[in-house]
Amino acid sequence: MPETVQPQTGEVTDARDLELVPFNLAAMDEDALLALFPSEVQAAGALIKARQASSRVPAALNQRREELRSAERALTVQLGLAVRDLAAELPRATLTERRMIAATDPRVIAAQERRDDAWLLLEYTRDWERAIARDIDILRSLNANFRGERK
Repeated sequence: MPETVQPQTGEVTDARDLELVPFNLAAMDEDALLALFPSEVQAAGALIKARQASSRVPAALNQRREELRSAERALTVQLGLAVRDLAAELPRATLTERRMIAATDPRVIAAQERRDDAWLLLEYTRDWERAIARDIDILRSLNANFRGERK
């Protein structure tokens, strides 16, 4: 939803040019209902755009997976370095104790945050893929109905 922000006050206001679908569809006449639906050309154009977006999904997913793998490797390295550094500081601590303490190291925390961000971006991309697939299904259905009406 487009919003505007007043820089002086920080107040956020909704844009006024947004049209909502009325709830009482039964009270609308046929012309008003038809105005809510896209034209045949608009539906076909939207399907083409959705298919173009869908073609970019595999590359985006691959990139996000690689970013997640890289972040996980970086986390493993940072954890190992922190455990190694703690061996000199705490020679009597067991490896398990050093790993637990290493989790508080700023380098490890930063690597965990990068890994979490990469995971969230991957999940976002998966959600994007599912949304595009749903949009394509809806648009294909609309286009099929338009073809049936033309016959």
